[in-house]
Amino acid sequence: MLVTACGGGSDNKGSEIPANVVPENVSLPNPTVNAEAIVYNDMAVHDPSVIKAADGTFYVFGSHLSVAKSTDLMSWTRVADGVNDQNPLFNTYSSEIAEGIAWTDGYVGNWAANVIQAPNGKYWFYYNHCGQNDPREVVPTEVCFHRSYLGLAESDSIEGPYVDKGIFLRSDYRSPEEFASFPLDNGQTTYDRSKDPNVIDPTAFYDKNNQMWMVYGSYSGGIFILRMDETTGKPEAGQGYGKPLTGGGLAAVEGSFIVYNPDADYYYMFTSIGGYNATGGYNIRVSRSKNPDGPYLDAAGNDMLLAKTNTETLSKYGVKLMGGFNFVSEVGDVTDSWGYLAPGHNSAYYDAATKKTLLVTHTRFPNRGEEHSVRVHEMWVNKDGWLVSSPQRYAPIEGTNVVDANDLVGDYRFINHGLDTNSVAHNSVYIRLNDDRTITGEVSGYYRLSDTDNKRITLVLGSDTYEGVMAWQWDAAAARLVPTFSAISTKGVSVWGSQLEARTTGENLTAIADDLSLPAEYVDPTMTVPLRGTRAAEITWVSSNPAVINLKRDKKTGELTGVAHVNRPSATAGDQDVTLTATITLNGQTQTKSMVVKVLALRLAPATAQFKFDGDLVDATGTFASATTTGDRIDNTGGVAAYVEGRDGQAISLNNYGVRLPDGIINNYQYTISYWLKPAAKTWFTASFFGAVGFDWISLPLETWWDQTFKVWHISTAVGVGDTWCASGVALPLNEWTQVTLSVDQGLATVYLDGVKKCTANGVVDLFSNNVGIFGLGVNYWDTPYNGLIDDFKVYNTVLTPEEVGLREPGNMPAVDVLAAAKAGLELGDLSGLKSDIDLPLAGAYGVAISWSSSNQSAIDAVGTITQPSATEPDATATLMATLSYGGLTETKAFEVVVKSKAPPVPLATFSFEDDLSETSGVYADGTVVGNRVNVAGGSVSYVDGAKGKALVLDGNSGVLLPDNLINDHSYSISIWLNLAAGTQYTPAFFGWATDSSWISVVPRGPGDAQNTMLWSGTAWYDGTFNAKIPTGSWSHLVMVVENGRLTTYINGAQTSTMAGFPDVFTPAGDTHFALGVNYWDIPYNGQVDELKIYDEVLTADDVAIINARDSAE
Repeated sequence: MLVTACGGGSDNKGSEIPANVVPENVSLPNPTVNAEAIVYNDMAVHDPSVIKAADGTFYVFGSHLSVAKSTDLMSWTRVADGVNDQNPLFNTYSSEIAEGIAWTDGYVGNWAANVIQAPNGKYWFYYNHCGQNDPREVVPTEVCFHRSYLGLAESDSIEGPYVDKGIFLRSDYRSPEEFASFPLDNGQTTYDRSKDPNVIDPTAFYDKNNQMWMVYGSYSGGIFILRMDETTGKPEAGQGYGKPLTGGGLAAVEGSFIVYNPDADYYYMFTSIGGYNATGGYNIRVSRSKNPDGPYLDAAGNDMLLAKTNTETLSKYGVKLMGGFNFVSEVGDVTDSWGYLAPGHNSAYYDAATKKTLLVTHTRFPNRGEEHSVRVHEMWVNKDGWLVSSPQRYAPIEGTNVVDANDLVGDYRFINHGLDTNSVAHNSVYIRLNDDRTITGEVSGYYRLSDTDNKRITLVLGSDTYEGVMAWQWDAAAARLVPTFSAISTKGVSVWGSQLEARTTGENLTAIADDLSLPAEYVDPTMTVPLRGTRAAEITWVSSNPAVINLKRDKKTGELTGVAHVNRPSATAGDQDVTLTATITLNGQTQTKSMVVKVLALRLAPATAQFKFDGDLVDATGTFASATTTGDRIDNTGGVAAYVEGRDGQAISLNNYGVRLPDGIINNYQYTISYWLKPAAKTWFTASFFGAVGFDWISLPLETWWDQTFKVWHISTAVGVGDTWCASGVALPLNEWTQVTLSVDQGLATVYLDGVKKCTANGVVDLFSNNVGIFGLGVNYWDTPYNGLIDDFKVYNTVLTPEEVGLREPGNMPAVDVLAAAKAGLELGDLSGLKSDIDLPLAGAYGVAISWSSSNQSAIDAVGTITQPSATEPDATATLMATLSYGGLTETKAFEVVVKSKAPPVPLATFSFEDDLSETSGVYADGTVVGNRVNVAGGSVSYVDGAKGKALVLDGNSGVLLPDNLINDHSYSISIWLNLAAGTQYTPAFFGWATDSSWISVVPRGPGDAQNTMLWSGTAWYDGTFNAKIPTGSWSHLVMVVENGRLTTYINGAQTSTMAGFPDVFTPAGDTHFALGVNYWDIPYNGQVDELKIYDEVLTADDVAIINARDSAE
C-alpha cells in the first residue's frame, strides 16, 4: 500500500512524487472534544431514513413504524415502534391503510418508511409493505416475494399523526382484472418479477433545483426512480414504474437513497446488496451522477445498470463504502475488538450550514446475533469527488479537524473492505505510517499528502491508488481522539486506518507479555494459545511435557495452529504441572514468558446421589432419603426388594416391580446418571430409568417396537417439542452387565454404553430445574416392568465429559482384572492410513495409567504426532506400544500403525480413454456408448491425443454410460479433464443420478447469466459454482470434493469455491448410475474428456495439486 507526503518524493516511489524533495511538516493545533458529552446508546431502528426537523432534531424513520430522534446523533430516544393501532404515527393504522392491507392478502406491516418535508411545510410519510400468502404452505403464512404497495400519508407534525392520502403504486399484479382496477398510468398491463420493481423501500429527495424525486425498489426488477409532483407528493403522470437505475433479475439489491452534495456537485446513490441478517453480507455501495435520474456510475466508470442478476455480479459494481469489518484486538492491545456485521439500508444527510455529510445506517455486530442498532458516520469528499466514510462513529469535535504530517505518523489498525459481499467480517491488520512516507507492517507501500488540501491523503498499494481524507475522530473503545484516514481506489475498494497509542517495540513486547495469561488449572481437552500480539507480533510456544499439553502444528506449513490437545493424566499418575513458554517476536526483538499450567488428573466426580443396592435402598451419599419399592407401575406399591450378587457387591433384582427414587433427585438442566444393567428379558418400552414431571418425561427403554436397541426417549407437551429420541444402535445382551450413562446438557442428551458414546439427541426440555420430578428404576406409568438386575445407580449434578464417563469405577475388581479390562477397552480407532495426528490417552478405564512408546519416531512419536513420507516415498509403518499401570502391575498393548505418504489416495475407478472405455483397475465394467440421451441407443465416439495419453472425443450427439454404483455415499471426489469444443448451457460433461429427479451434473456452462462452470444438483436445486467459466479450446482440470454436504471445487489445481449444503443424492439410493456427456434432457457435450477418476475419499488441496501436476506433467 502506498501513501505519500506533502510535496515530497524520493526515488522509485511513483511518478506523482517529485524526487529529492523533503516534505515540510507543519504542526497544527489538534482539535478537542468534550468527552463527558459523548454518550452513545443503542437504538434499534431497522432501515433508518434520516430527516432533520426545523428545530434541529434528527429523526430516523424505519421499518415496522419504528421512529427515534436525537439532538446530537449519539444518544437516541424512541418515538414510536410496532405496527399496531396504538402506534402514535397514525390514529388507527389498520383502518388508515386498509386498502394496502387488502392487497397484501390481509397482512399488516410497514417496511422502510421515508419522511420528507413537503413544499407546503407539512410532512409526507411514504408507507409501504410487501406480503402475501406463501404458495408453498398449506396454512396461510406471510412471505415477501414481490407483492407490495406504496402510498402517502400527511401530517402537520413530524411525529404524526399521519393521515392517508392513498396508494399510488402496486406490484406483482395477479390478473388483468387487478390491472383494470388499479391501472399503471403508462398503460402497462403485464408484470415481470425480474424486470419490474417490488414497490418498497422509498426515498424522496429534492434535486439542486428543488424538483422532487423518489427512488425505490427491492430485489425483483431492481431500483427505479420517479419524478414527483411537489403539489400532491405522488408521481407525475405517465411514468408507470419509472426509470430503472440498477439491479434486476431478482438480484439482492435494495435500500436505495439519493443525496445531492453541492460541494462535489454530484448526486450520490446508496444501495445495499446481500442479505440483511448477520451472516447475509449486507454492504453499502455508492455510485454517482450529475443528474438525479442517472445514469449512475461507479469509480471505474461502470453504469450501475450492469449490476444485476445475482450477488456475484452485484459485487463487481459500485464503490463499496462499508461492509462487515472488525477492528481486532490482539494480545497487548489496550482496547477490545469491535466492528460491524451487515451494515446497510442507510440514509444520508448533507448539512448546508456545517457542510457535513452524514451516513446513517443500521448494523449488526460480531458475536451479538441479530441484534441491530443505528450508527452514524461522517463522510467526506476525496480528491476525485467520491464520498469516503469515517472508520469511527460520529462524535462532535471542536476546532479545526486537520491531521498534520507529524500527527499522522504512527501505528494503525487497517481495514481493507474489498469488493466482496462478505458474510464474515474483514479483520484489521497492523500497519505503520512512517515519517519518511513509507508504510510498513502487514501492508506496505507509500503515502503522500496533498499540496493543496491539508485534509487529503493518497495511498498507493501495488498498482492501486487510493484517494482519501484524514481526520481526527473519537475512538470510543480507547476514549480518546485519534488520527484516522479513509480512502477509495478506482476499483471501488474502501480502506480505513485508525491510529493506535504510541509505543516503542520494547513497550509493545512488554505489553504483550503482561497481557499473556493461561489458566492455573486445566481440565478441558482442548486449549487455545494466541499466536499474534499487537502490531502483528509473532508468538511461538514450547511445552515442557507434550504428552500432557501437545501444541499442534499445521501438517503443510509446520507452523503452530494455536490449538493444543490437553491429555489429562490418570488419578494414579496425579496432577501434572506443565510449563508453557511463549517467545514474542516483533521488529527483530524478542521477549519470553513462561507460565505453569496444572493439568488435573482424571478423577470421577463425586456423585450427588448413589444407590449401591448392597442389601438396602439407602443413598450412600446421605443427601437423599432412601428409595422405596413399587408395584408394577411407578405410582403403586407392592414389591419387595430382593438382592443378589451384583457387579460390585450386591445388586437389586427386579421382576414385576421397580424402585421409586427420591423425588427431586435431579434438580437442574445439566446432569448425568449412571448405572449397571443385567437384563434377564427385554420387552418393548420397558424403562430401565424413568423421570417425569406431569405428562412430560424422559425414559431409557431397553427397546421399542420400531427399534430393538437401547435408547433415550423424551416426550414433552410443550408446543413444538413432541418426541425427542436417539437410538444407541446396540441391542443390550441378556444376562450380561452393561454400564449405562446418560448426560443432559442444556437440552442435549448423550447416551453412553460401557463408557463409549453411542448417540445424542437435542431438544430435551428443562423438566427438573423448576419442578420436583419423580424418578424410578424399572417402571413407568404404563409399560411392562424391567426384569433383571440393576447395580450402582448414581446421579451427578454436572455433565460428565466423555473422558470422565470412560473412567468407570473398579469396585472390588483385582488389579489384574482391572488391567485386563482396561487393556480390552483401550482402542485408538483405524490406524491403517493415518494422515493426521492422533491423541494418545494417558488415563484408561478404572484410573489405569498409560504411557506410550513408538518403534518408529520418524513416522509417529510417543504423543501421536505423525510425519508423513513425501509423495514419492512409500507409506511408513510403526508399532505404538501402550504400557498400562495399576496397583503395582503393568500390562502392554501394541497397535500397528500405517502413516500414509503425501501421495494422493488410489482412485476407486479410473477411465483413461486409451483408445477404449475400460476402467483401468479392472474392478468395474467398461463404459458403453449411447446416443444423445442416457436412455437412447446409438452414438459413436473416437479418440485423440489428450491431456495424458489419449482422450475421449464426444461429438455433441453421443455419450458414454459408465458402470453403476461408482458413488454410494455423501463423501466422494471426482477428478476430470475437459477440453470444451462448444459451450452450451446445461450440457453435462459428467452426470450421476439416483433417479431423474435426484442427480448431480458437471456442467461447463451453468445456469444464470454468468454461466459459470458448476457441479449442479437437482431437483433439490443447488448451484455448486466453480466461480469461473472454463474456456473452450484448451484443457481444464476440474475436481469436485463432497464431504458430507461440504462441496469444494478446484480448477487446474487451485481451489475456486467451498459451499455447504450440497444434496445427498447417492446415500439414500439403491443403485446409482453415471454417464459422460449426456443426461435425460439437455444437448450432449461437445469436446474431449480425459482422466476421469472417482474417489471414495475426500481429497485434500494437496492431493488435488499433486494430481493436477502429475497429469499435467505427463
